[in-house]
Amino acid sequence: MKKHGAALLILTMVAFTGIAYAQRGMTAQVPFDFIANGKTMPAGMCKIEIQDDGQAVVWITSGNQHLLALPLKEWSSSPSQKTALVFHKYRDRYFLAGLKREGLKETYELRPGNVERELRAQTVEDRDITVLASAE
Repeated sequence: MKKHGAALLILTMVAFTGIAYAQRGMTAQVPFDFIANGKTMPAGMCKIEIQDDGQAVVWITSGNQHLLALPLKEWSSSPSQKTALVFHKYRDRYFLAGLKREGLKETYELRPGNVERELRAQTVEDRDITVLASAE
């Protein structure tokens, strides 16, 4: 009986912990391979889940690749006008740099990895590419 009571307590705690998180999702059709958190992700349907309880956690799925990232949360003075993924492009390489959701003032920025920092150090010209997403 103790085992059932402990299992019920754990399930209840997990359920209430899930409620405490602000969870947001988005999906986008990304037309190019990209790097996020040091891992190459394939072009195609990209699904992103953001959980934020003070320290944001982002789960990214594209094709059969999955990864976890700990982005920096930034605040703007006005809400985003669209839900989108923001990429930095250096030559023919794309790096997921940020996430924003329509109507929200917070955005999430992914830290640049070693490869992106090297390209910056080489003063390779970059530009931002925005891919519109749908909120879930």
